[in-house]
Amino acid sequence: MTVPSPVPQVPLHRGWITACAILFWPLAVAAVLAANRAARAVGAGDVVTAAREGEAARSRARTGVLVGSVWTALALAVDATLVVLGLQYGPGLLDQAGIRTAEAPPVVESYRTAAAPEREPISLDPLDLQTGDCFMAPDWDSPWAGIDVIPCSRLHDGQVIGVTEHHHTEFPGTKALEDDVWYDCWSRYESYSGRPAVESSPVWTFQPTRQDWAAGDRTSVCFIEALYPVEGEFSAHPQVFEPKVNS
Repeated sequence: MTVPSPVPQVPLHRGWITACAILFWPLAVAAVLAANRAARAVGAGDVVTAAREGEAARSRARTGVLVGSVWTALALAVDATLVVLGLQYGPGLLDQAGIRTAEAPPVVESYRTAAAPEREPISLDPLDLQTGDCFMAPDWDSPWAGIDVIPCSRLHDGQVIGVTEHHHTEFPGTKALEDDVWYDCWSRYESYSGRPAVESSPVWTFQPTRQDWAAGDRTSVCFIEALYPVEGEFSAHPQVFEPKVNS
């Protein structure tokens, strides 16, 4: 009776191949091909070829695991370094490039916000007024050192209708500034009120003095002063535009 020869046992190293496929798949492909050749050689009884291809599969899989492990470790180290550097220096670099990254501070409620009716007046230099600002006009007989700006929803008799930028390099003199601002101011008054500007129209200006000019003030302010205080926009109260003579 003939006893059959035992089938040669050649390890195919599937564990190494699986790990290689996770960490570095290009070598895992080569290892799988070698393992398949080893399996076919086992089936054909070619022990030598099976052993050679099995060792090739093992070698390629182990090399892939090594390369993939080193690559993964380096990638993690680089990523961690970039994250640390980004957190430390990124916001400053972006700010220098003009890209705001810090959270914008909350907008402080002022006389120009919807919540302004509940707030106290804010005192400004007359030349710092902006178009649309409302205020109670101080006594003409005293210097207007500061203007208490209030919400237009409150009673007020002054409202700014325009701001003129002066583009002279040197202080041109009071007369030249008057010519600039009144030409602009009367045009704004006629557009706002729908009435022609005349000498007795209730429109006035703040202009920079030589000292103001030296301090950097280059704007004049055009405003309307009503006969008596009203609430809301002057444009809703035609009586505001009645001529007023400075007393």
